[in-house]
Amino acid sequence: METDNEKYQKDEEHNNKEETFVENKEFEKKLLRKIDLRVMPLLTLLYLLSFLDRVNIGNAKLAHIEEDLGLVGTQFNWSLSIFFIGYILFEIPSNFMLIKTNPTLWIPFIMVSWGLVMTLMAFVKDFAGLMTARFFLGAFESGLFPGAIYYITTWYKRSETNYRIAIFAIGTAIAGSFSGLLAYGIVRLDGWLHLKGWQWLFLIEGLITVLISALAYFLLSDYPEKTKWLSDEERKYAVGRLKNDAGKAHTTHFDKKHIYAALTDWKVYLAMLHLAVSSITFYSFALFMPTIINGMGFDFVKSQLLSVPPYLCAGVTTLVLATISDRKDIRSPFIISCSIVAIIGYILLVVPSVGIPGKYAGACIVGSGLFPTIVTSITWLTNNIAGHAKRAIATAMVMMCANLGGALASQVYRQKDYPHYTYGHSISLGFLITATFISIAQLLIFKTLNKKKKENPQSFLEGKTEEEIKNLGDLHPDFIYKL
Repeated sequence: METDNEKYQKDEEHNNKEETFVENKEFEKKLLRKIDLRVMPLLTLLYLLSFLDRVNIGNAKLAHIEEDLGLVGTQFNWSLSIFFIGYILFEIPSNFMLIKTNPTLWIPFIMVSWGLVMTLMAFVKDFAGLMTARFFLGAFESGLFPGAIYYITTWYKRSETNYRIAIFAIGTAIAGSFSGLLAYGIVRLDGWLHLKGWQWLFLIEGLITVLISALAYFLLSDYPEKTKWLSDEERKYAVGRLKNDAGKAHTTHFDKKHIYAALTDWKVYLAMLHLAVSSITFYSFALFMPTIINGMGFDFVKSQLLSVPPYLCAGVTTLVLATISDRKDIRSPFIISCSIVAIIGYILLVVPSVGIPGKYAGACIVGSGLFPTIVTSITWLTNNIAGHAKRAIATAMVMMCANLGGALASQVYRQKDYPHYTYGHSISLGFLITATFISIAQLLIFKTLNKKKKENPQSFLEGKTEEEIKNLGDLHPDFIYKL
């Protein structure tokens, strides 16, 4: 008499025969190249503009926005935090609207909206005006990052996503590098047409975003099964390879049960905790890099220019390590090792006896370890969530917590700690160490679940109807978690 496990294996073999996907590596390689050229450059450009509009407040600080608006005490820090409050509140609703509508409509809409807010922020007169503008900037920007991450997962297999998410997220490193150079050029317009340098910064960057949003409307595509620039053969193969990658966990239809599944999955909440903690370090680094360098003894101009290399280091290491991670098809070893690299960088920033060259090297080391850690952590989440709707909501939930970390990060580097910012560096270091231990816990949990799925797959199906099994997503025994 056959056991439940033997019966399960026979059923799976029968199902696999019915829906056989034939791989064609040469065809797939050409298809991937076509998808990459159409999808990735545009997404990267959009996120570059998003991050540029988000962090240019740091450049505006050095261009004397505090004095011009009469900001006192921690008011500038609160103008940073309010952005993330708007971001957090609208992140999940925005991704819900994305899956209910389509990318070609929703993404250009939110983009032109935050571009207009950025443009109008050039004309704020006081703290209240700045707070209002930053809140709505966060509200409209909230849909891009989680929406784009979800969008990437609808085009690529799990083993291909880290490199693509790295390319997309490299917009942060490029924006970080470019923002210093761009700010250096724009603020020199100070006084022209009776506008301050920081006003020109907001005005020009906001108008650029509005113009690019029109381009996004015409060039952005919907999902593989709906796109028009793929041939019938390419479209069929693009959809088939994604189904083959996820196995029985592959679902593209929208069901409210998938949203409930995301909201009740404790693994999602663990990922939320990890990203929240690590993002405190990430955003404090991104928002205050010019300020940190200025505290090393460099003037305004040199601080803007010297903020470029740490971001360049971050960009290069992120792309290189993401490529290796995809080829090896593993995530956690890169997350943990890169976290340790960033920890070493922060130690150099904290230790008083380290000279200015050593501290500046520490900033570059932090960037080299921190950015790959965040990118690969996001990839790890998307790799281990199956079902389009569940993945969309789970991604928004995790990024919501990441931006909660960003709101807290806005309070880490205080003006009263100038010039050494020992308090800010120490807080960032502590949170990074905590995040490292959480990622180790995630690894152990996924290993345990994979072992259980392999040894007793039937236990995941017992007592469930055919419809419930169809909607199991990543809980299906066919779905093996990436480590």
